[in-house]
Amino acid sequence: MGIATTHAALHPATTQLQATTFVIVDTETTGGSANYHHLTEVAALKVCGGHVIGHLRSLIVNRLPIPAMIVTLTGITDAMCCVAPEEIEVLGAFTSFVGDATLVGHNLRFDLSFLNAALSRWHAPALNGPTIDTLSLARRLLRGEVENFKLATLAEYLGLRRPTHRALADVLTTTDLLHELIGRLGSMGVTTLEDLEHFSTPKSSRHDLTRT
Repeated sequence: MGIATTHAALHPATTQLQATTFVIVDTETTGGSANYHHLTEVAALKVCGGHVIGHLRSLIVNRLPIPAMIVTLTGITDAMCCVAPEEIEVLGAFTSFVGDATLVGHNLRFDLSFLNAALSRWHAPALNGPTIDTLSLARRLLRGEVENFKLATLAEYLGLRRPTHRALADVLTTTDLLHELIGRLGSMGVTTLEDLEHFSTPKSSRHDLTRT
């Protein structure tokens, strides 16, 4: 099983949100700690101006058995991963795909912890470009409207595509969420990447690494 990836021509670099290139990412893992667990799947969608301009998705070969709880949650099995590409191959394709785009995720710190731990294992540079976390955005924009800020809860409340604990499906939901939140921010005068980064930065430096 290879790495599925597509690309299209990008818009000129600019800080205006309508012309900013975002890469929305989601990972599936063998557990909740990047110190002890590993990636099983990575997916990413590249969008600009509301249009998809590329995608990447791949399972990752795993040398250790995937815990039964994770198999039940994600449907990803040892048999599926044993024919998948090596971790370093997927990481190389992913970092090339991201380039200098703004990385987006729901509870992005979780995904980055696993991606950067994997990159460190292969003595590769960490991902350190601009980032936007839709979890932080949702907490600021939808507080008082929903009981929690899990991706599934937000998808149901906003009428988005539903996440399934598979990387590509969850990326599609997160992309829908990003566009919904940017739409709401437009009426608040948030029109540039700098505005968005400032708005989404939590006041506290504490972050929850638990999957949401």
